[in-house]
Amino acid sequence: MTNNILFNKVLRKLTFFKSAILISIFAALPAQSFESNINIMTGGASGTYIQIGRDIANLAKAIDMDVTVVESAGSMENIEAVRDRPYTQFGIVQSDVLDFIRTFRNEDKAMRRIATGTKIAFPLYNEEVHIVAKNSSSINVIADLSGKIVAVGAPNSGTNLTSTFLFEVTNIRPQTLVTIKASEALEELRAGRIDAFIYVAGAPTKLLLDTNADDDLKLIPVAAGAISGYYSTATIKAGTYPWLRSDVLTPAVKAVLMTYQYDPNRNDYLKQSCEVVTKISYLINRNIEYLRQNGHPKWKQVDLNALPPGWERADCVNTALEEGYQLPTINVINSISPAPTQAPAIVVNCDAIQNPVAKRLCLMRSEG
Repeated sequence: MTNNILFNKVLRKLTFFKSAILISIFAALPAQSFESNINIMTGGASGTYIQIGRDIANLAKAIDMDVTVVESAGSMENIEAVRDRPYTQFGIVQSDVLDFIRTFRNEDKAMRRIATGTKIAFPLYNEEVHIVAKNSSSINVIADLSGKIVAVGAPNSGTNLTSTFLFEVTNIRPQTLVTIKASEALEELRAGRIDAFIYVAGAPTKLLLDTNADDDLKLIPVAAGAISGYYSTATIKAGTYPWLRSDVLTPAVKAVLMTYQYDPNRNDYLKQSCEVVTKISYLINRNIEYLRQNGHPKWKQVDLNALPPGWERADCVNTALEEGYQLPTINVINSISPAPTQAPAIVVNCDAIQNPVAKRLCLMRSEG
């Protein structure tokens, strides 16, 4: 089955991109103070996206920027929000959602609008596909999901798209697909009302960490050959979750931080939005070692230059990466001094840190 035929089959099963085309309201918005209007779209309360968003928000506090981390249904809601929702400068999105948009941008108006208006800020980390079932069940491989009741993520989530696509790739036909978020699916699985659920999230995800060693849970492996040409693979190691006793091979997608292609020359709103994107992008780029040491474990996998094929960085992000760029909110920048690789919490002398953002974070931790 060719990729385009497969994408068409998936498209017919999804409702996300079939809504009416919205008219962009960016041009009509008045300029406001952005101190309380910086938003990053993430995911569910127990997922990895929201923790990554909080890490970025905590970093921004070092220069007195107040970033609101917005809980959402996930990737598909996030990328539409970045395109059409005011004061929504960032959203975290799965790379297979981007592949989907890129494949259909020439024949679908909604996807063409998204592809035109949104750009990459930074690639992030691999997200593993968690297929969760009861350990006591007879479900041991993905083919065993045929004829079963399976939760596949909330509508407008990346998990929902990935689940649909994965079943098409493997020719698996569950009896019933239940569209609920992962936290609800876990409870439904425990109650015996569903047989399994799919959850795309960077391991370790809080939802499955907050469990017990004696929980009746397991992860279902997916052989690499079954998804060859569509997904890469990753291994979720034994011990990642309290009840996981052996390594599990599973599909993986890339999480990507998206932003809007703001044109600062059009009006004050777009100019201020671009400045926000530039500042946050600068903070992430300059303090990536701090995030690796102090943020979610997934930051250790991040390569800020590993852009997905067919996508480009936003101009406002590129400004932050220029050698001579300096944050307007900091008067003196030691622009070539990297963030310390040691966690600020254990740095004795914060004043000795050259990077001003890292110094402020060190002082904040010392005071807190």
